[in-house]
Formats: sequence, C-alpha cells, structure tokens
Amino acid sequence: MILSKESKIILGTVQLGLDYGINNPNGKPDQIVSNQILNKAFENKITLLDTAEAYGNSQEVIGTYHKQAKHKFKVITKFSSSRTDLPEAIEERVKANIETLGVQSLYCYMFHNYADFNSYFTEFESGIVTLKEQGIIEKLGVSVYTNDELEDLLNYDQIDVVQIPFNLLDNTQQRLEILKKAQLKGIEIHTRSAFLQGLFFKNTKELAANLQPLKPYLELIQDAASSNNLSVADLALNYACNQETISNVLIGVDSVVQLEQNLESLKVDITADVIEKMNSIQVNDISLLNPSNWN
Repeated sequence: MILSKESKIILGTVQLGLDYGINNPNGKPDQIVSNQILNKAFENKITLLDTAEAYGNSQEVIGTYHKQAKHKFKVITKFSSSRTDLPEAIEERVKANIETLGVQSLYCYMFHNYADFNSYFTEFESGIVTLKEQGIIEKLGVSVYTNDELEDLLNYDQIDVVQIPFNLLDNTQQRLEILKKAQLKGIEIHTRSAFLQGLFFKNTKELAANLQPLKPYLELIQDAASSNNLSVADLALNYACNQETISNVLIGVDSVVQLEQNLESLKVDITADVIEKMNSIQVNDISLLNPSNWN
C-alpha cells in the first residue's frame, strides 16, 4: 500500500514544551496556541504525536489538551535517563507517562538515544515485554543519530521503530543503504530534522562561522527551490515524504500558521529530476549535520 504524503506526517511537540530551533525567535507557544496547533493537526488527519520525557512540559501540554478534546491522538514518547523524578521501574514509569498524556496506551515507547538504550534495555526488557502483552505499549523504538547505531539495533528483534535524522543534506548519500536494511527487517522508520532545525531557511549571509562550510550546499538547495517554483519548505518536506524507505516524517511547529504552511507544502509535487539533484548532494563533514554540534 502506498501511503499519501499527509498520512506519513507525525507532529513533533518539542516546541510545545521547550524553546527550540535555530530559526524560532518566539519561543514556545502557550497552552491556548498549543491547543490550536493540535486541533489543526487533527482536522488535517495527523493522528500521531511525538514527545518525550525530556521535552520540558510537552507531555503536560498534550495531557491538558486531551482532557478537553473530544478525540485523542496516538502518542510516541521517549525514556530519558535525565528524568530522575519519574519512577525507576519501567512499568510504573510508562504508566505515569500515560497518565500525564491523558491516553490509555502508547503507540510507541522509545529510548531517547542509543546510549540510554545500551544502558537500560537489558534492565527494562522483561517489563517492556509485559507492557506490550498488556497492550499498554504497542511498539518499542530507539531514537538514533548515526548509521552505526542503527546497524547495531538490527541485531535486536524487539525493536519495532527507529527514529533517525533525514533531510536534504543528511540524505540518501548518507542514509539510503542502512534504511533499506532496516526496512527489510520490518522496522518502521521515522525520520526527523526534515528542515534541519530551520537551518534551510536561514539567510546564508547570516550563518555562524562554524556553519560556513554548509553555505554552498544551502545555496544549492535554495537555488533549486527557486528555479523550480518551490519554497524551501516545499522541497525539504516533499523530499523526505517521497522516500519509499521512510514510514513517517516528523515535523515540529510553534504556530498554527507554520502548520498550515507545511500542510500546503504537502500538496506540491516535486519532480524526479529535483529529487535526484538532492540525492546527489554529499556533505563530507557529517558532524555539521548534527545540531548538537552547532553550539
């Protein structure tokens, strides 16, 4: 079955709980605006939210929304070892998250990073199996940064979902082969950083010194968009959504207008020639593709 681009979208909610993103001058929205964003998403058939224990009060914002809404989203949330205020036992911890989120069960419970997976999976495994058997979590996942991390996860039959960066720079040159291997194993692939935290929208004349090596690639992207009558958002979002190896594409917004713009972008079609041009981009210093290295 071929999924529509719209049905691939997951709404990320880190912006609802934290000031987040290189291109976000306004900070996180309040509960009223968050409710408006969530309503607009649901009205447009986005039914899956991505959040985490480490995303500020994002889980509380979603829970407050669910208490007054007539519908509920499916939710992915993530274990974070930094949250020492939550129960240590995994079954109690997941149930505490569920209560905060105002849902009956989780679509997926993820380890927020590969290090947490390595440190805690053995300890949590039996509890996770029990939670799955009880229908409290449907899937288990891990959020990763590198291909090597994903390669190792292929050794674990218990992993159902992997979240990994993918975008116009962190593209098929970087990811295609490992994504194909994961897909063949039946792993659901969620990608994040479609807009590289808003970097694609920055004026290249205003790039910080450490990001200057990315300037020619960003100019190539911006030129490809304008020469094909596309916005950069059109190009970036459709590039990810058109990949056959990708199950779902995560986007985050901090306003209803941003969400509406992204939904409009999904109505645009980009040609195979444009996709191939983006596929051909190869960033050699891949450390620049990880926002945590930007400082």
